[in-house]
Amino acid sequence: MSDTGTASDDVEEILVFAEFEDSVNLDKYNSIHVLGIETKHPVFQLDDTFFTGTTENPLGTFMFFEDDPSPHCEDSLFDKLPEKYLKYVCKTRKLISVEHAYVTPKEGKEDQPVEVPDSMEDDIKPADFKTIPDAIEQFKKEWAQNLKP
Repeated sequence: MSDTGTASDDVEEILVFAEFEDSVNLDKYNSIHVLGIETKHPVFQLDDTFFTGTTENPLGTFMFFEDDPSPHCEDSLFDKLPEKYLKYVCKTRKLISVEHAYVTPKEGKEDQPVEVPDSMEDDIKPADFKTIPDAIEQFKKEWAQNLKP
C-alpha cells in the first residue's frame, strides 16, 4: 500500500502575536526571518538587525481585525456606519515579547590580545603586487618555495 497523504497534512499553522518592546516599523525592512519559533526564545532577524523573543502566557486573547471594504448595516435608519469599519479575522493565545539583541562578550573571556609566535612575525611581509595576475604569480612562486624540502 502506498501512502496517499501529502507533507502538508502534517503541518499545523498557529498564529502568534509578536510584541516589540521598541516601536519597530516592519514596512521599512526588506526581509524578516524568525529562527526557532517553536522554542522558548526565538530569534528575529529584520535585515541586519537582530531581536530576541520570549514566549509568554498572556492574560487574555489577542484578536486580529482587518479593514472591511464593504461594510453593511442592519438598519439604515438607526445604524450609522463609522468612518473605519473592521471585521474579525482570527484570535490567538500565543504571545512573544521581542526586544533588541545586543552582542556581549562571553564571561571569563576578557579582551585578551592575540599572541603571535615569534617565528611567524619574521615571515609576514607586506603585499607588493599591483594586479591580480601579479598576485597569482607571486603566490605560485612562494608556494613552490615552501614545497621544497
